[in-house]
Amino acid sequence: MRKFCLNFNLIGCLTALGIVASGSVNTANAADCGRPAGVVEGTFAGVNVGDGSSFTDVCLNAERAGDAWFEYVAPQTGVLNLSVRGKAAKHAISVWEGCPNRGGGDLVCRDDGWEMQTVAGASVIEGGTYRIRVASLGKGEDSFEIDVNFETMAEATAGGERAPGPDVTYQAINAVNRYGPVGTIHAYILDSGTCNIGNQNLRWGGSWAGSPSLAMNLYRLRDGRLTQIGQGFTKQACCAAAGSGCGSCNGTGGSLLGAGCRDFYGAGWNDQQSRLGPRSNLNAFTGAHILASTNTGNAIFKRCQAEQADVDPLQNPGALWFFEGVYVASDDAPVGNNLNNASYRRAAPSTGFNFTFSGMPATQQLVPAIQAWRANGLGAGVVDTRVVDGILDVPNEGRFHTAYKVTDLGGGNYRYDYAIFNLTSDRSGGSFSVPLNGATPVNIGFNDVNYHSGEPYDNTNWNVSVGSGAITWRSPQTFAQNPNSNALRWGTMYNFWFETNRAPQAGSVELGLFKPHTPQAVSFNASVPSGPAILLGDMNCDGIVSVGDIAGFVLALTDPLAYAVQYPGCQMMAADVNQDGVISVGDIAGFVALLTQ
Repeated sequence: MRKFCLNFNLIGCLTALGIVASGSVNTANAADCGRPAGVVEGTFAGVNVGDGSSFTDVCLNAERAGDAWFEYVAPQTGVLNLSVRGKAAKHAISVWEGCPNRGGGDLVCRDDGWEMQTVAGASVIEGGTYRIRVASLGKGEDSFEIDVNFETMAEATAGGERAPGPDVTYQAINAVNRYGPVGTIHAYILDSGTCNIGNQNLRWGGSWAGSPSLAMNLYRLRDGRLTQIGQGFTKQACCAAAGSGCGSCNGTGGSLLGAGCRDFYGAGWNDQQSRLGPRSNLNAFTGAHILASTNTGNAIFKRCQAEQADVDPLQNPGALWFFEGVYVASDDAPVGNNLNNASYRRAAPSTGFNFTFSGMPATQQLVPAIQAWRANGLGAGVVDTRVVDGILDVPNEGRFHTAYKVTDLGGGNYRYDYAIFNLTSDRSGGSFSVPLNGATPVNIGFNDVNYHSGEPYDNTNWNVSVGSGAITWRSPQTFAQNPNSNALRWGTMYNFWFETNRAPQAGSVELGLFKPHTPQAVSFNASVPSGPAILLGDMNCDGIVSVGDIAGFVLALTDPLAYAVQYPGCQMMAADVNQDGVISVGDIAGFVALLTQ
């Protein structure tokens, strides 16, 4: 394992070089985590002061002067494993990309119980500087020991399998119950066959704040576009069985779902409103959980809600529907096993706005429903190769899935469709921008999905603007203006589209993040409108090549800045007659030939 002192403080450097042995360090106790003690691999002793604050306070960026802070620089990309043992108090461990009071975000926050060992793991990037916070949840001064261990990706994924640890997956969707309507809204709840395909037991149920939690979504594919039309609260776990069907089950159940074991809940159990919690209580990237409130309501309260017009087969001829479940678990996320937590299945509409899975293809395991667009884009089970799927990872944070499609409408017109699904990013999407290259967009559209039942997030549609060579959709307010503004949060998919008379070309589109992060935007390759065609030799942009172009050609050849001023909006590269990428005397002969032909 390589050790180095890049951006390390003095203690960390000396320890890494073997000049100072691992052991007791002077921990920093300050609300400003900017003065932490440097640690590498080993065991370190520390002291903190508890003030009785809750675990939630620690995980929601609250500043606590008595906490102990450490700094760790990752020698390689891999997994940072931490373990804290306290003598007289319950501890919480959190790993941060920066100080909370400077906008830093937490990668993981864990608390394993009173007077118990607390363990946590976080994926880290080579050269990245991370802050480790040890918080006492009791009162008064407390001493502890922290073990720091690093695994390379090769070590963490030994044997070619996923990183070791618990790994929750949504194995099977077999039934769905309908509720309502209330007004024009129907609600749906799925059953759940769940697997732990990891090599460690998965925490399960109320002892772990209801982890894992299952979010349920509904999508419709109509007229060549897949949109999300419904979502609900998350169903939080109760108690696990230890069934077969996920490999070799180790027989553990109850408050843990054993490695290789399967658990099943019917839709009639999953529909209990007292066990449905808001998505805002969860962090899909870290797996952090808050136990659901037990309040109940009318028939559609908290459940996956959709407008009747969107699920009515008579109003949606030729449409296909897909249900999706997305898990968030407090202990598979910290070890990087949360990228396979979504599965979906096509459903058939039946009488009375019900759905059935009878005769439908099996559950599409470990992939989100956005991939149903390509897989069924030309009809049930018929692939639409114009749809291009992709993955977009936020550095040091979560994952989005992407898809786009360009449709030739005939007559020189094209429709550009983009969809983005947020699988695990807590930073969320706050804007989406497509370069236009001078094209004029028409029939501009946007689709999101409504929150409900007291979820705090705003449902105002994103704003759209056209300018500066791009079309941009943006959250109505920034995170600083309103943390609950409409953003592309985990477990949701948004659509963006427009039409133009420009054919597609390869380009790059940008997703801006809602919450503060470095970087603040990420991009992916996609088809975008091409620039206007260049008529070689047409230097005054009148659509023909004639003697009127001579003056412009001479200016482009001798004084490009003067050409840009004299012929605003014209394309100077029209002077590159020999198409070698530069304007030079080598273009003169070709220009003369164009004039005289």
